[in-house]
Amino acid sequence: MSTSDSIQNRNTLNNLLLLAIMCVMAAGWITFSFLHGADAASTISQERPNFIGTARIKQHRAGANGDLVEGEEHLLKAIIKWDAIPNAERYEICHHCNDYIDEDTGIADDTVTDEDSINDIYDIEIGGKNTCGGQPCLVMPGVPRGNNQYHLRVKIDGEWSLWSKHQNFFVSEPGTFEHVEL
Repeated sequence: MSTSDSIQNRNTLNNLLLLAIMCVMAAGWITFSFLHGADAASTISQERPNFIGTARIKQHRAGANGDLVEGEEHLLKAIIKWDAIPNAERYEICHHCNDYIDEDTGIADDTVTDEDSINDIYDIEIGGKNTCGGQPCLVMPGVPRGNNQYHLRVKIDGEWSLWSKHQNFFVSEPGTFEHVEL
């Protein structure tokens, strides 16, 4: 066998190997799309956001003097802030979506319809009332005391990202809180 035949055989083998790898990758994508539905396929192009938030807990106050709102003295509001994500068109925060969002993949289970599993999803426009100290934020009046879990996703170029890993904030009294592992 000549040197040129040997090189041609090696190139043919390399091309076959590359083709085989591409087929395996395509089969994996088809399987992923089939198992997770078309919605997952439309979000897969976006990475999961790195959601590292802080929570500021305040009492319900109103007016120029910041007086406690009568009848709401026992209620607290949470202000959840996070770093802006470049090119974000809008955000969504899911509050207490433990059974709805897969923590390992960030994929929402669209078959979950139990209201206890999907507490609230908040649509957050960029800017205006959704900005606190120059950062995107969500102001949640009447937040329950105890552990509150949040996931975040972002819309970029018209497509939603997967959901972030959750952040836990233990709400008890007014103050500023970081994520706590449970």
